[in-house]
Amino acid sequence: MDGVDGLGIALIEAALLLAATVQGASGLGFNLTSAPLVNAIMPGPASVGLINLFALLQNAWLVIRERGRIRWRVFRIMGPALAVGVGIGFAMVRLIPDAAMPILVAVSALGSLVTLIAWRATPGPAEGAIAGVWSGAINTYAGVGGPPVASYLISQGWPHGDFLRTMQVVFIGIDIVSLPILGLPALPWWFYAIGVGCLLAGTAIGSLLRHRLTQRKAVLLSRTVIAIAAVVSLVYSTASLMG
Repeated sequence: MDGVDGLGIALIEAALLLAATVQGASGLGFNLTSAPLVNAIMPGPASVGLINLFALLQNAWLVIRERGRIRWRVFRIMGPALAVGVGIGFAMVRLIPDAAMPILVAVSALGSLVTLIAWRATPGPAEGAIAGVWSGAINTYAGVGGPPVASYLISQGWPHGDFLRTMQVVFIGIDIVSLPILGLPALPWWFYAIGVGCLLAGTAIGSLLRHRLTQRKAVLLSRTVIAIAAVVSLVYSTASLMG
């Protein structure tokens, strides 16, 4: 089972449940929470492919569920940049040893969290190109490239429904392209079935939390969990590499 024992599978499913809860509570954070944890347990590109697969399911569900107009014109700016970024991410997958990947994924998650908090993009084409290359590369290699695209799309000033649906379509595209590059781990079918259940359960739990917390507290909670997951994964992966 791709070198993962029963405990490892249970921990991966728990990471998916936690990540989906964070996403359901605050509207962000599935990849940022799950990718460092899963890659620390099961190092290698296939673990990022696994996260991108579940993210693809979640993105597709949001496109169907939410209301709003998909702003296709943004792809004239971001499309070529995203393609360049995916190419860079593919080169990183090929050139960087798998043993170093968990550390780089954890560092990338922390960097993306800082971007989410600190970067205030402007709506111009130059920043759209930067966000596209950045997100395409980091999402393909580490699965955590959401914040640059999110920051750029927020700067457009669209209604929330338009922003949310357009962003999901961007990531559906990246995830579909990245899956053949990254592959999927050789895990039994029931693992994926349970994973979908964790995705649905976590989203439901997060929705309940969202109704009990203010938006500010929900965002603070999600950022705290993302930071803890990345730091724990970074410490564990560094210790494993050195030991």
